[in-house]
Amino acid sequence: MSPFTAFALAFSMVSINTGIVTLFTDPYKYLGGSAVFLWLPVLLLVLTLVAVYAHLASRMPITGYAYQWSSRLVGPNFGWFTGWIALISFLAGTAGTAAAIGTVFAPEIWADPTPQQVQVLSIGCTIVVAILNIVGVKVATRINNIGASIELIGTVVLGVVLIAGLLVFFGHTEGPRILTDTHALSGETVSLTGFSLAALLPVYVLLGWEGAADLAEETINPRKAAPRAMFRAVIVSGIIGFLIFALLAMALPSDPATFFASAENPVLKLLGTHLGPLARALMIVVAFASIFACLIANMAVATRMTFALSRDNMLPGSRGLQKVGTRSRAPIRAIVFVTVVAIGLNLLNGGIVGQIYAMVGLTYYLVYGLTMLATAIAARRGHIPAALPGVFDLGRWLNPVVTLGLLWCAAVIAALTLPEANRQNAVTAAVVLGIGLVWWVLVLRRRLRNGTAGPPRASVEGDVPADPTI
Repeated sequence: MSPFTAFALAFSMVSINTGIVTLFTDPYKYLGGSAVFLWLPVLLLVLTLVAVYAHLASRMPITGYAYQWSSRLVGPNFGWFTGWIALISFLAGTAGTAAAIGTVFAPEIWADPTPQQVQVLSIGCTIVVAILNIVGVKVATRINNIGASIELIGTVVLGVVLIAGLLVFFGHTEGPRILTDTHALSGETVSLTGFSLAALLPVYVLLGWEGAADLAEETINPRKAAPRAMFRAVIVSGIIGFLIFALLAMALPSDPATFFASAENPVLKLLGTHLGPLARALMIVVAFASIFACLIANMAVATRMTFALSRDNMLPGSRGLQKVGTRSRAPIRAIVFVTVVAIGLNLLNGGIVGQIYAMVGLTYYLVYGLTMLATAIAARRGHIPAALPGVFDLGRWLNPVVTLGLLWCAAVIAALTLPEANRQNAVTAAVVLGIGLVWWVLVLRRRLRNGTAGPPRASVEGDVPADPTI
């Protein structure tokens, strides 16, 4: 993959349109229009995680990223739990993105789609994306490049049109006053719990940027390309997401309670109201390209994490899951495995996006937290390898940034588990961790002890390719 493809992959994983089109109303439930300003602190705090990941990716450009880093920095037992949760996050992310396609676009095909019709669309797109990934990473990433380009250009054009409309030709709108509105649609007074739940929209959107690190072994000059791709994806997505969310809020043609009462997708309804059916149709094209590209990227990183764990004999059936196609060199059995799991999750939860997204956010932040912890331990022990000249390096800022990243991870995990609305997430995460723990106790611990599983037993420096172009 070229550096641009690495950026496109990370940008598609974040996919601001996926989050905004599917979850636009969520912050209004807890904090009103003023929730838009939560994008700014969330963006800055997410950048602490990106900085640490860039610090590690420039030193250890290995498929499996957080699993490989944690295994080498702390040990393979610690690495297993990091990799297991990362695998779950990518599997749930693939299922959640497929569910988003069904939820958003099924009403454009059927007048009043049933849950089964939503699932049919979600599952059909999952199968198509699986075929593209089986054909090969070049084909999949080329289509992803097109989708990411459409998303980036389309979102910028949308922003320009919204600005022009608000200044010149839109009719009645809520205008700037909505950005100071703190009336929650739930009717509850503003509280710390409501504040934290409202902040989850940018948290959900600014996920997945580390996909560029997960495909490092398939990237040209990954020590430089992966860190730059992650930074660019988060900064571009965060700024554009904040601006588009604010502009859409100001462009609401009526108060949020009245406008959101309709069953129609609020973003598509807003554009149709102000700009007519053509603009609405163009937004559907941009949104579909965005979410479809996000699905391609999610499946790519999920299969690479499956492959990385299987290559080290960490999963049941590792011998089969690590095999690659003779022509495409794609991990075909891993792709089939990810596809089956994604379809199963959609069938189990009825295609409800919110349920899966909450699980995705929690598992992602558990991985971020474990990676921050592994980095802190390794820094104290002096186990982090030195950087090659010209690559990203936090230097003496590593420990402060890691500490801030750990605190941020703890805050997000608390928001995703402690409020009553998110208690199910804690239960689901406990079950997932329990499965990984049982496998480790019964089988994997013995494999790791006798050296038949885990990364090669060599020095950290020895595990990392010396050639920066690999």
